[in-house]
Formats: sequence, structure tokens, C-alpha cells
Amino acid sequence: MKRTWFKTLLLPVACVLALAGGCVYDDLSSEMVVTEKVCVNVDEYRTNGTLGSAVVTQEFAEDVYQILEKYDSNIKDVKSISVVSGTYQVTRPSEAKHDWVVTSQVTIKRQDDMSGPVTDGPAVFVDLTSQSLKAAQGKAVPADLNSAGVALVDRALDDLLTGQTPRLILTMEGGTITPAPSLVDPLSFAWRACVAFQIVIDKNKKNGK
Repeated sequence: MKRTWFKTLLLPVACVLALAGGCVYDDLSSEMVVTEKVCVNVDEYRTNGTLGSAVVTQEFAEDVYQILEKYDSNIKDVKSISVVSGTYQVTRPSEAKHDWVVTSQVTIKRQDDMSGPVTDGPAVFVDLTSQSLKAAQGKAVPADLNSAGVALVDRALDDLLTGQTPRLILTMEGGTITPAPSLVDPLSFAWRACVAFQIVIDKNKKNGK
């Protein structure tokens, strides 16, 4: 956390495979294609076998504005923007000597005004099925993105291009943890979720043509 998954754009193979911040394809055409990512960090602490909800509010508009500044561009220069991939990883492992296996879902919804109504969603964004925390420690694991959640983010990004300021809320829904944590064996860890976006910038607008 929008049209089709990879859009109809031709990128160098190395750039597509990277799908990380700073990937740029800038040829002699009128377009510059960049792939950047937005990440959120979440801390978890559980003392039972149920994974309670953990809510993260993401101001995607501000993140996109900051990304565009890197390329001396603004939102008016953007021809299109869409989700291309997602990853997650454990950034602070549990101190337990054994592994933990997590099954859960991350949902996403849109609520531009924190005191106003939800205007889109919620929809499932990421499915976590029997994920070993040790296997996700220190390395980015490709996320199993759900098409409904991706479509919601893409709609928000489309509205961003028209001047709106979408505010998206990610929620880790209650799931299961194996073995079950307890007061004497709590599960305490931190993880990072990232979403990669493909942005097409109109160089003619950027250069004031």
C-alpha cells in the first residue's frame, strides 16, 4: 500500500527485477519511468495465540510527493502511478529460541478524514499463510497481494493525480500464532511492510514544455 499490475510499459529487465526505491528508466522518449517504494513499520507484542488487530495509518499522498521531489517533479508531471509489488520482513526478531508461525490477513481501507466516513474498503491487501518469522528475518519476502486491495490502492492513487489527498489505513486482522505465546513466552517482534509503485513522469511537463 490501480489499472493493471504492470501497466503496458516496457522497462529494462534489471529495473523490473529490482522493484526497489530509486529504479529509473529514462530514455529518449517523453516519459521517465521510476519504481519507488513506501514502507511502514509495525511493532507486535502478543501473549496469547490470537493475533489481534494492529492498525497503521499511511499518508500515501505525502510519501508520493516526497518521492517526486527526488526527480525534481510534482504531481502535475505524473501521467500514471500504480502498485507493482509488495514485500514484508522482520526487522527485530523475537528473543525466543524457537520459531513462530503466523497466519493472518492485512486489510486496507480509505478514510481521507480521520473523523469522517470510510469511503473505500476495507479490502484484503496481503495474505499471510503459515509464515515463519525466522524465514522473514532480515530479508524482504514477496507479499501475496490480493487484487481487491491492490485495486483500492490504485483507485486512491488515481484520485491523488486529480488533486485529492487519500489517507489509507492498514490493519492486521486477527489470525493465529503457533506455538501460542504466553506471559512467560511472549511474542515480541517488529516488521516492515513495503509497497512498490511504478510512476510514469511526463518529461515535457517536467521541463515546462
